[in-house]
Amino acid sequence: MYYEQTYKAREELLELLKGISEEQLHQKHENLWTVSQNVEHLYLIENKITNSLRKAIEVKHEVEEKDLNLAKILANRTYKVVAPEDITPSEHHYTKAELINLLEQSRSNLNTFIQEVNDEILHKYGFNHRWIGDLSAQQWVQLIGFHERRHIDQINQTLSNTVQ
Repeated sequence: MYYEQTYKAREELLELLKGISEEQLHQKHENLWTVSQNVEHLYLIENKITNSLRKAIEVKHEVEEKDLNLAKILANRTYKVVAPEDITPSEHHYTKAELINLLEQSRSNLNTFIQEVNDEILHKYGFNHRWIGDLSAQQWVQLIGFHERRHIDQINQTLSNTVQ
């Protein structure tokens, strides 16, 4: 299934969070986000994408689905991307339980969306990604997982650089 890797990435993220202390959630390393900020960002972007997909389908915004290697595009961390303001995390010190709850909320929103639409709609409608171009709803759902893996790598980098 096209979204299987998106769910596997979330399982990997939740497993990683299990082994992180409350203190480690907020440790800062140079110009990297904290673990908490990475997780908040993932929550914000998953909700934004899901809600934007609902709107794209509602207004019937058709896109031409291109053959893209989203895994490769998103895995390249040499290209630093600055998050738009609406998906930039705050300085709030969330607890691990609060972060897991946020992830559950955004995933529930995504699951509901996936159940509401059929495959034809997932391939027909979508919207523009600011540096990749038009993506179908199906590609956006895949992108969520690849993006999450990118941030799992960033979390691991933060943790390896802040361990005392």
